[in-house]
Amino acid sequence: MSTQEKLFFPALTGYRAIAAWMIFVFHFMPFRNPSYPDFAKRAVSTFHIGVEMFFVLSGFLITYRYFNERPINFKKFMVNRVARIYPMYFLLTALFFVIYYFQSNIWNTEKTIEAILSFTMTKALFSKYYFAGIAQGWTLTLEEMFYITAPFYFILIRKNKWFLLLLPIVLFASGNFLKNLTNVPENSWGFLQYDFYFNIFEFFAGITLAYLTLKKRISFSRNWVTWFGLSIIILFIFGKGYLPHDTKFSQLAEVIFLSFFGIAPLLWGLIYEKTIIQEILGSRIFVLLGKSSYVFYLIHKGFIPVFMSDYITDNKLVIFVLLNVLSVLMFTYLEEPLNHFIRKKFNSKKM
Repeated sequence: MSTQEKLFFPALTGYRAIAAWMIFVFHFMPFRNPSYPDFAKRAVSTFHIGVEMFFVLSGFLITYRYFNERPINFKKFMVNRVARIYPMYFLLTALFFVIYYFQSNIWNTEKTIEAILSFTMTKALFSKYYFAGIAQGWTLTLEEMFYITAPFYFILIRKNKWFLLLLPIVLFASGNFLKNLTNVPENSWGFLQYDFYFNIFEFFAGITLAYLTLKKRISFSRNWVTWFGLSIIILFIFGKGYLPHDTKFSQLAEVIFLSFFGIAPLLWGLIYEKTIIQEILGSRIFVLLGKSSYVFYLIHKGFIPVFMSDYITDNKLVIFVLLNVLSVLMFTYLEEPLNHFIRKKFNSKKM
């Protein structure tokens, strides 16, 4: 890929805000009221797909930016990834445990383990500690694993494109094997018990989209891909509640269908098609909200909204607005400066 090619896609940044907001709505479930219609409850219960939307986007962006770097500067690659996700996560996790200690005046071995697994972003490997610390931070374990292994995927895919198909299958099978291997009563930690190896298909949906885009294998003459992807996502949201999902096969089929036929086409359309959706998500306000969406994701559930509910208001809409304002401020004055500082310090030629 030429260094002149565009690496920033405004609409994809705005898209991140929508994904984060969907997760907020899912966690606070405004349609739990019995008077609301069942179809609305079922629809909102699927808004956890905001996580899947992030994973597909991560797979796409990392591949689009680094796939054609030969060789990849692994040190710079990892410094950039750490600078992007770790500083705010570290600060908020530290604040969580400090608040916990002063509120409970308790600290024991169990809490030490929770802290270690939280700070190292490995807690999602173990079901017992899956929601320790910043509960929603479990997704960062997956992001961390993907970032570390992505350069090796690229090496294999460059050698043979069939690894695009083979790798997720092998990784899924390996994860399932490790889960079953450790699924014994005496294993109180529950290694890989939450089936997150399903998510590898979401990352590979993004990898595949980036690969086909870089290889110029995708071209459409009319603006229909955006609407196709969005239609599939809406169909999934309103139809999932009626589908059987009690088997691994059905769950896997849902993940693949949504990622490859819904989210990936939507991403492509947001980049290349001039639509009202691209215009809105690419606007300055949505780009800012998208840039601050990572902070929003980290603070949307936990001690900050609890504080707002206890001391400011319990109105979920007002809390939503306040969280967005706080996220923008934290992004502007903390996340972005720390990101630039770490990149400059550890990517300097002197290091």
